[in-house]
Amino acid sequence: MDRNERLVGVEVLRFAAAFSVLVWHYQNFWVPGSEAEVFSRVAQPYAWFLAPFYLYGQAGVQLFWCISGFIFTWKYQAPIHERRVSFGRFAWLRFSRLYPLHLATLLIVAGLNTVYFWRHGTYFVYQTNDLKHFLLQLAFASQWGFQDDYSFNGPVWSVSVEVPVYFLFFLLTRRVRGSFLTDVAVIILASIAYQGLRQGASIKLEVFGAITFFYLGAATYRAWSWARANAVRHVRATWAAAAVVAAMCAAVALHILKMSGAELAMFPAAILFVQLAVRPASPNAAKSMEFIGNLTYATYMTHFPLQIALVLGFEVMGARLADFFPTWWLLPLYLGVVTILAPAVFFGFERPAQAWLRSMRGGAVRK
Repeated sequence: MDRNERLVGVEVLRFAAAFSVLVWHYQNFWVPGSEAEVFSRVAQPYAWFLAPFYLYGQAGVQLFWCISGFIFTWKYQAPIHERRVSFGRFAWLRFSRLYPLHLATLLIVAGLNTVYFWRHGTYFVYQTNDLKHFLLQLAFASQWGFQDDYSFNGPVWSVSVEVPVYFLFFLLTRRVRGSFLTDVAVIILASIAYQGLRQGASIKLEVFGAITFFYLGAATYRAWSWARANAVRHVRATWAAAAVVAAMCAAVALHILKMSGAELAMFPAAILFVQLAVRPASPNAAKSMEFIGNLTYATYMTHFPLQIALVLGFEVMGARLADFFPTWWLLPLYLGVVTILAPAVFFGFERPAQAWLRSMRGGAVRK
């Protein structure tokens, strides 16, 4: 398998997952006492088109985890198992990729929310912003079971629970090359642990959910590798994956299945479908698709601090942003600013910081 091959379908789907979370979090602009007095997900702007994102956009997190499992298995499985990548090198790759922007957005949110608290007596959305939770955030451990609630840059919780999964992946891959059966075994064990703790002890450890979806992504990678081996398998797998996605969407729309169950089949099938079906017309088209995928982390990490900044900015101008919640222009404004901000952050901070850190250890595999 060529590790330099572009996973253009997956990159597009990664951006779609980020978009779904952005739309889901539009609800953060609504507060009691605004002109949009009664909150309804299907009464938000452009619901005729965006209703699935308003209703199920939070599932973009599980899709992120699934995509990560696919990419990591594709990129790292052989180098780790063959001992071409050490644990220290792997850990530094993850740190340099994730931590600089995490730290920057954490500090920005802490500052903005301090101003918000001075003005309102409460924090914006996430209220547990004390020293304990700041230290947990610093350690990238904000959702490892030590927390009281979501805190500071709340959306980072999904990245926090993925960090332990990276190290589980490394340790398991070092000892076992990996197979579809191994992936299924991990999925079953993680699912049992997640449900057992949740139902038996009322403990919700999302790390087990992240493990489940990560290894669903790993299993999807193996299905993709098998399907692309020849044209007949490729075509059959493409149509089968499309059929599964359509069936799951229909089942959710008709209330036959809840989204919390359907995504276990829908997301692997969606990844398999887009990666088999998407064929860029030119190298430039492939680069464009890869580019929007690269913006995903910046988009995800900056959208919450941007929301606080927008609220405070409107207050400086003497307006209450929550009163404009149902208008036609606020959602495009929010999404438009994120769209402009993400490339600036990626090129101006995220990539330079990553390159600087990696240069300290002599370069690294990209992801």
